[in-house]
Amino acid sequence: MKSTTGSSSGAGRPRDRRIDDAVLAATRELLVSEGYSGLSLTAVATAAGTSTPAIYRRWPTKAHLVHEAAFPATEPVDLAFSGDLEADVRALVMGAVALFSDPVVRAALPGLIADLGQHPELHAELMSRLWGSHVEGIQEILDAAAARGLARPGLSARHLLSLVGGSALLSVVAPSGDGLDDAWIEAIAALVVKGLVA
Repeated sequence: MKSTTGSSSGAGRPRDRRIDDAVLAATRELLVSEGYSGLSLTAVATAAGTSTPAIYRRWPTKAHLVHEAAFPATEPVDLAFSGDLEADVRALVMGAVALFSDPVVRAALPGLIADLGQHPELHAELMSRLWGSHVEGIQEILDAAAARGLARPGLSARHLLSLVGGSALLSVVAPSGDGLDDAWIEAIAALVVKGLVA
């Protein structure tokens, strides 16, 4: 999927990637210290040593900038699957926890989620960045487990990703007191596995 954020359009002089990197780094730092609502593009420009118009030439809105800063396209969720259904589900849950426990992601999510409604293309791109490279592999695992009689047939990798990612996301944006710790991972993994084999 072609990125709609941080990409240059049209002909002309190539963009200076050093400015992009400086802006993204400044955005990450300010997200952690100021939060999404306290983040201003003016402050980002000052910290990055550039101008606000230069930022707008690269990212049309604050939401687009924060989206790319918090979820870089070059850093997909790193998951390693074993082929064992329970171990694979646990690895998936651990991957979601690692992603949503990142301080930049935690700071970005509440405000970014609110702004995604105004930018539906960002939601699609976010899902692609988070899980796109894993859907086929997870689907193969589910299909293989079903073929061995270990899981219900017709399970969807996208549904599984929504369930696991949504659980971790909710724990970050609406914490109930339970952190994303080992006990949380084991409990969620056990519940998911039960649903797969029921």
